[in-house]
Amino acid sequence: MSKRYSINEVAKIFNITTNKLRFYEKKGLIKSLRDNTNNYRYYSKEHLVRIQTILMYRVLDFSIEDIQQVIDENYKDNILNHFYKQWEVVNDEMHRLRLLKDSIEELMDAMYESDDEKYVDKIIESAQRINKVNNIKDNWKDKWDFDNWAKTYDISIRKDIGSLKIYKNYDEILQTVYKKSTENIQKDVSSIKVMDIGVGTGNLSEKYLNKGYNIVGIDQSREMLNTAKHKFPNLKVRLGEFLKIPFDNSEFDIIVSTYAFHHLNDTEKNLAIKEMMRVLKYDGRIVIGDLMFENNVKREELMREFTKDQIEEIEDEYYSNIEKLETEFNKYGKRLVKYKIDKLNFVICVQ
Repeated sequence: MSKRYSINEVAKIFNITTNKLRFYEKKGLIKSLRDNTNNYRYYSKEHLVRIQTILMYRVLDFSIEDIQQVIDENYKDNILNHFYKQWEVVNDEMHRLRLLKDSIEELMDAMYESDDEKYVDKIIESAQRINKVNNIKDNWKDKWDFDNWAKTYDISIRKDIGSLKIYKNYDEILQTVYKKSTENIQKDVSSIKVMDIGVGTGNLSEKYLNKGYNIVGIDQSREMLNTAKHKFPNLKVRLGEFLKIPFDNSEFDIIVSTYAFHHLNDTEKNLAIKEMMRVLKYDGRIVIGDLMFENNVKREELMREFTKDQIEEIEDEYYSNIEKLETEFNKYGKRLVKYKIDKLNFVICVQ
């Protein structure tokens, strides 16, 4: 007969109270067996595995309802979705606290350096700035519905049905980004940390994987991440976005991105640059391949060439102004070099 465990033995094994076990049973997470002679609860080894799983999910802050769903359905995708939710909550909170910490530091400096009246003004300004930045970061929306696009993305870029034919040089852009980002690398590539922002289905990341780089792809679309992981099982993927990069300061040697930056408006782009600079190592490099205009003059010249439908297609996005990007990167002591691929596609290298 298989070993049986009393409620007190189980509580001792897991260092929890017997009341907690009774609570989980009341909620339907576990169902103990009963001794026929004395009606006492007892548990099998299978129960122990289930209890261990419940406790693990509780540590990860899963609700009782979420744990019930995960355990009952026991689907890998379902468990992943719960982890994604927890990851998102933790990442959001870390960014909120980081912004709060930076603001407190500014206020402390202001109080030392200003007179009584001026530091009060600084407190008000700081509070307003925190709220503004938080609102921008929290209110970015995926109006392009990338979750539904994920499974057909690779097919659609090859068809390139839009009138602007923005994907006609797709392969060249990916190759240029890879080449420029890895030029003159002297170290063992396995020690080079690379982040691909807006990893999509993983087509750019594949190039780094094949050469042995330590790369991770982030995307705000769970379905894009699932597709990338299915195509490239060895690719590490994380839920994240330009405005809330889920990594620590000075973590990456190389940051790359293709066909993603144009989903941010100018204000969001500036915040994204700040985020990239935060996680980039001091001597790191950023390489972005995307839809861009060199400056406002060039934009106006090109817009006069386009049809009404083409203009509407452009205005549905936020094509970058390279001149503005250069000004912003210069604030961080970085130099920007641009490479023109076609009328609308450029690769910029920042170092």
